[in-house]
Amino acid sequence: MAGMRTSPIVVAALLTAGLVPLSACTSQPDPVQQRITNPARGTSVNAQVGNIRLLATRIDAPEERKLLGGSNTGLFTTLANDGDTADRLVAVSTVYARQVVMRQGTDGAQSPVSIEVPGAGVVSLQYPGGLHLEMVDLKVDVRAGRLLPVTFRFEKAGTVTVNVFVDGFGLPTVSPVSPVAPATS
Repeated sequence: MAGMRTSPIVVAALLTAGLVPLSACTSQPDPVQQRITNPARGTSVNAQVGNIRLLATRIDAPEERKLLGGSNTGLFTTLANDGDTADRLVAVSTVYARQVVMRQGTDGAQSPVSIEVPGAGVVSLQYPGGLHLEMVDLKVDVRAGRLLPVTFRFEKAGTVTVNVFVDGFGLPTVSPVSPVAPATS
């Protein structure tokens, strides 16, 4: 055995055969799809209508844990589209507020609800500093810890009413990192 040399061709073949399985292990899964299908999200799904799931939906209450009638407050959710075609959130309403509008940031202008949810994509409406929904002119005082019915209407998927939990500020939430993150194939 001493003095026996291995052919460079044999060494190259062995190295190549060893690298093929390794290269398959190093491809990264799609991060958007991971967020959509993450089993931990199973408990944060508040509702589903058609291919649209509403995730981590909540209403924020001030630190004193009471929203006063006549005030505005944030309504936060994440929309996940499990279908291949885009859909659009076209209306949100509740009997507890005069209207629900879209707002970009804390000082942005209010506008009617119209939010595209790309096919196989996620839209996060979770942050007051970004795109989110806002309940305008609450009709009653609302305390944290209560559930309020909120109706979401989508162009294609239809309508769903969700009992949304009123949180206190500063509680952790689950949401994607990107405000709009369409999946890539």
